[in-house]
Amino acid sequence: MISEIFKGIAKFHYKHPLLIIAITVILTLILAYGMTNIKMGETSSKNMLPEGLESVDLMNEISNEFQDTNTRTIAVYIEPSEKDSAEHTTNPRDIRDIRDFAVIEYVDKISNLIKKEKDVEGVNGINDLIKQYNDGQIPKDNKKIREILDNINPVYLKQYISNDYEISKIIVQTSSNKKEEKDAFLNGVKKILEENKKPDGINANVVGMMAISSEISKSMESDTIKTAGIALIGILLTVCITFVSVRYGLSTLIPVTFGVIWTFGIMSYTNFEMNVASVSAASIILGLGVDFGIQLTHRFRQEIKLKNKLEKVMENTLVGVGRPILTTGTAATVGFSVLLLGTLPMLHGLAILLCVGVICCVLTTFLLLPPVLILGEKFKRKI
Repeated sequence: MISEIFKGIAKFHYKHPLLIIAITVILTLILAYGMTNIKMGETSSKNMLPEGLESVDLMNEISNEFQDTNTRTIAVYIEPSEKDSAEHTTNPRDIRDIRDFAVIEYVDKISNLIKKEKDVEGVNGINDLIKQYNDGQIPKDNKKIREILDNINPVYLKQYISNDYEISKIIVQTSSNKKEEKDAFLNGVKKILEENKKPDGINANVVGMMAISSEISKSMESDTIKTAGIALIGILLTVCITFVSVRYGLSTLIPVTFGVIWTFGIMSYTNFEMNVASVSAASIILGLGVDFGIQLTHRFRQEIKLKNKLEKVMENTLVGVGRPILTTGTAATVGFSVLLLGTLPMLHGLAILLCVGVICCVLTTFLLLPPVLILGEKFKRKI
């Protein structure tokens, strides 16, 4: 029964190779477009740690009760001294105290700009404390500023300024809860910080889990592309050397490359979010998926040596390796699906990606590799 199915597939591939390739390429382009919109998930303890553990549940409960998840923090701080290797001196223009008028004025300026950002409900900083105790004005005299701060209750003061006077905080209250809203807020604040000149020796950045999560998301995206690219080059070289043929090496790599595109394209259309564990998925899929193509290509080359007609060659190839490829793909899918039984949420996403990846690589191997091999052989025989 299965042999007859593979014979029918082989005949269809032999008669309509260009049609099959064209349909596959169009479908791949559609999925590739979706792949560009794949989401990078938010990095947080809730997304990474398992539920049901007493310590984790208690931590989440405390976080929900006592921490305002809609509070964002911007740190305005003194940069580390720029040491001259010969004289060991600092730039005399650098401000070494966060209570300096230029710093307070800068904090006030960016605070007012941040207030205009979407979803911002309130902004508070050391500038507001000084205004509160000085009739709504910020004195230009550094001595006066320090006198005001010295008379403020230290409990209030420590909310906005460090004991060593090197860091000041701007606390922003927002109504943003969705990742897209948080990203928009973060980008807006970063733009404000970049476009407004800072006092000499002073820097400012968004801090906290939201900023860290954004940086991790960027790293995940770049690392996925980088590792997949390196894996692709390594696999191509290995296959070309093994087959002693660039043509067969490239032919074998095409379906697994399309399989990876299908995988991430499909997942993007289902609103799947990548996590830290998912970064390795593309490389794993490439390494595993190429095995299917190697089996089919190797059998095809063996059948070619028997001098049979090209249609018969493809029939024998698919009948010979079709069942083993299906068995290997099914076993790998079942094996990866077991990760869904784990307690770590990040492994669930990896399991889904790998399962979909194996299935896509099996499909692209049967769908794309036979017509590519047929056309390649026809072209070779005409030369």
